[in-house]
Formats: sequence, structure tokens, C-alpha cells
Amino acid sequence: MTMADLNGYRDQVWALVDVKSFYCSCEKLFDPKLANKPVVVLSNNDGCCVAMSDEAKALGIQRGAPWFKIEREARRLGVEVRSSNYALYADMSRRFIEELHRFSPYIEQYSIDEAFVRFDGFKLDGLTQYGHEIKQTIQRHIGLPVRVGIGATPTLAKLASQAASRYEAKVNGVIQLDSEHRCRWLLARTDIQSIWGIGARTAARLRSTGLNDALQLSEKNAADMRRLWNVGLARTVLELQGLTCISPGDIDEKRKQILSSRSFASGISAIDELRAALAFHCQRAGEKLRRQGSQALVVGVFLRTNRYKDLPQHNISSAVPLACASQDSYRFLDSALVQLAKIYRPGYEYQKIGVILDELTDANNDHFQLDMFDTSALAEMKRRDLMAITDQMNARFKNGIKPASVIGSTNWHMRQAYRSNRWTTRIDELQIARC
Repeated sequence: MTMADLNGYRDQVWALVDVKSFYCSCEKLFDPKLANKPVVVLSNNDGCCVAMSDEAKALGIQRGAPWFKIEREARRLGVEVRSSNYALYADMSRRFIEELHRFSPYIEQYSIDEAFVRFDGFKLDGLTQYGHEIKQTIQRHIGLPVRVGIGATPTLAKLASQAASRYEAKVNGVIQLDSEHRCRWLLARTDIQSIWGIGARTAARLRSTGLNDALQLSEKNAADMRRLWNVGLARTVLELQGLTCISPGDIDEKRKQILSSRSFASGISAIDELRAALAFHCQRAGEKLRRQGSQALVVGVFLRTNRYKDLPQHNISSAVPLACASQDSYRFLDSALVQLAKIYRPGYEYQKIGVILDELTDANNDHFQLDMFDTSALAEMKRRDLMAITDQMNARFKNGIKPASVIGSTNWHMRQAYRSNRWTTRIDELQIARC
């Protein structure tokens, strides 16, 4: 590993900025009563714990713990609970990314609470202080606590961010890997599975060859790793050695299949309610499809009853190809409704419905294939323009355009018994200050 240029300038320097306990931090920001209290945020239908504050983690609450199992003890210990408030979290994520643009023009969002920032051409010996400035500015402007990891590559920046969390009290939430000694010290203390892009299965295989930590992996020859393993692992080795060869976008590849599904708060037997839920999922799946620039040739629908209840069971799925590949949510809905009518059976209490879009290809207008027997395909190009406008309107006005059946029914919506107000996106839920 060479760090000879770390005393001056470097062509590429990366920082990973992530929000500490993002869901819980958003909840605490708008509810001062939660300060210094243990807080957990629950998954869809208030099922499992998906986010915990530091105080909740100190009590031993584990991610994924079913709330119904731990509720009594958690209440006894003073734990505050909230349902997932996706409207609030998405809006705070947008504000977080906007703040980062103050510090660099090169921002690449990695997840709802993480973003990579490029500091190309910056003086390296001032980046730690710059990281503290980022941390303080975001805390001051939008009230969210962040951690900053800075390294020569995205992989090293990711490891530095993890270390900033692990040693937060000592480094005040900011770590820069600005020397070879510091890099080797951290890599030696990083488990092989903690490296960005290495999953549990690959980690187990690496351990079987005697590679247990990041330092051991960084000392391998990249050409040998490519020959014996794969290109991805060879790139990881080079990244650990300080050579940038992975873009954050490389890790987030296009999905080969789009799924939209959600369990109901309680069982549903009425087909009208199932149609409303199906319309919602067709719209969601279409938005995901268009966001990644794909089109789908096959539409699938599935229905599930609750296998944990002593009730008649009916689990069934269906998939039907379209005449030509499409991006149109309403074409997906037309197909899905026909399939639902065929697979639905009255008398069953359904717990889940979902839509699957399959056989995805790039939505390239130059290679758009029409079908001579499908007259609706002639309008497909105009429908794409309509879908693009719909997506823009929904992004601006928070899903203001949707199928009428979605608006007309609410019984299928997920349970959110502990949801806080959508403070930043709903005028009827704004904070009220009394003087």
C-alpha cells in the first residue's frame, strides 16, 4: 500500500457521510421529549425493530426483534416506539443531500442516509477539519447528527466511516485515513465481512483460505485474486491498496426483477380491497422500473394467506407476458386486474398481495419494439411521456396522481399505530408553536 502522495494533493479523495441512527434521529429532531430516551422504529405493519437509538441498543434491543415479543419489557424500561414514517424520512434525506452540495459538486447518494462526496484536488492535510465543518453545518442547518469517513478510495472511506462510528467518542465522528500507519491499523481490526461489497458467503470462503481481516486481503496480489476469484474481489484489493477502481454506482446495479408488495394490517377477503392494493403496487412498481430506465415484458401477481393462522390457506401466483415491453403503470394494472380475477377465491382471508415485473430490458427508444396485433402499442411512446410527467408531478406533490381505486379504499393500508406526524410534507400536520 502506498500513501506517498497523502502529504500533498491527490487526484481523487472520497468521503462517506452517513446520518447516525437516521430514522431515530429524524424522530428525535421533531419531538424534544425523545431526547436521551431509548427509541425504536418499527417496520411495515409495526412488525419488527428496524432502527434503534444508542440508548435502545444499550438496553440490548436487537435489529429485527419482533415488537410483540419484546413490547412488555421494552415499555417497562421506558422505550419509546414509533412506526416507520417514510414521508418524513424521505424528505429529510433530500435535505441532507442538498446540504452536502455546499461542500462539493460531486455527490453520489448511496442510500437514504449515506452519500459519497468527492474532494478532488483538495489539500489533504485540511480534510479532517473540513469533515468537522460538514458535521457541524448539517447539525446546525437540519438538526441531524452525521459521521464522516475520509479515504483515498470509496472502500477506504466506507471503512473510515464505520471506524468513526466505532470510535466516535475519541474522534468526534470524523476519521481521515491520512497515513499508511493509520490505514494498516484500521484494516488489521476490520473483519473480512465488514468490507464494502463482501457478503457472508464470500467472507466464509475467504476465511477458509486464511483471510480473516482487511489487512490480509489488502496484501494480496490483485491479478492473482482476479484469476482465482473474480474481477470484483480484485477491484476490492486494489481499493484497499489505495487505487480507486470502484464507483459507488457500480455496487447498485440495475435490478433484474421489480417487486412491490406489502402485508396487510389485517386479513382482507373483499376483492375490491385487493384491487385497490393491487393498483397501488402497480404504480409503485412502475415508478421503480422507470427510475432505473427499464421496461418490462412480463407482469406477475401473487396472493398469500397467513400461514401462521389456523385458517383455510390459499397461496397462488400468476404471470402473463405483455404484447410488447412497456413502462406504463396502467398497462401493468390492466394485466394485473385480469390475473387477480382469475386467481382470487372468495372465502379466504388474504394477508398479502404483490406485483412482480419481469424480463426487464433497457428502455431505449431507438430499439422500441411494437406489436402488429396490439393497437395500444402504437400509443406506447406517448404513454411514456405521460408516465414521465406523472412521476415528476408525484415527486413534487407527494404522490398526488394515482389510480382512483387507490383513493377510494384505505382498509388495505399497513398498520402504523405509532406513526409521528409528517412534519415537513403535510400542512395539516405541521408543528404548532404557542406563545
